[in-house]
Amino acid sequence: MIIQLSLQIALVVIVLSLPIAMLVFSATTRRGRGPQLRSLSAFDVLRGQVGRGIETGRPAHISIGVGGIVGDDTLVTLAGAAIVDSVAPEAAETGAAPTVTVADGAAMILAQDTLRRPFARRGDLAGYDPRDVQLLGMQPFQYAAGAMDFLAHAQPVSNVMVGAFGPEAGLIVEEGVKQGLTQVAGSTDARALAVLLPSANHLLVGEDIFAAPAYLDRRRGHIDRLRAQDLVRFIIVAVIVIWSILLLFV
Repeated sequence: MIIQLSLQIALVVIVLSLPIAMLVFSATTRRGRGPQLRSLSAFDVLRGQVGRGIETGRPAHISIGVGGIVGDDTLVTLAGAAIVDSVAPEAAETGAAPTVTVADGAAMILAQDTLRRPFARRGDLAGYDPRDVQLLGMQPFQYAAGAMDFLAHAQPVSNVMVGAFGPEAGLIVEEGVKQGLTQVAGSTDARALAVLLPSANHLLVGEDIFAAPAYLDRRRGHIDRLRAQDLVRFIIVAVIVIWSILLLFV
């Protein structure tokens, strides 16, 4: 009975800790005591990709994976779309939009809208080209074959792969190695990470991909949410440890 009650209390603490932590961190940030985020080389590289495209006259390639926006891969696909959202404003200002490739029709519409919004805010929809988003295949290995062909013939300035991937990611990243591209990759799938690790120059592992808005946009709300999530993780770990110790004495 005591253990059951303690578990219920722990669940309440976990549920309430996220909004409370966000309020506290938001207050401290407004007072000028913002956090120093740990360095992630992948995000440092991503900030300069549009600029490199302007210098070289070649677009960056951004893949948001083989997943869609409905199903188990929704959050991971949205994390890839967040990368597009972060570079889209600079692309609209400079006219050097990246080429985004997808393997799902709904993800294609999402990516097109993400690229289009900065042009719409500037009142320059004539500068937006929906062909900057390409559907290369509806199945993982079909998409991988299309992405390999794109890297070989379009000669992008870099290859960015953040989203839902499986073993087919190894084919794409190896083609990037052949073309001598700077490669940034990230996924939550262990199979994809296993094949990406030896070849990608900069790797985002697991939950790192969800931190993109905080690192790339530096918006206060994103940073506060990231800090709150980290605190909740510590609380969950503490609850698991305490729960395990209590079970030893039952």
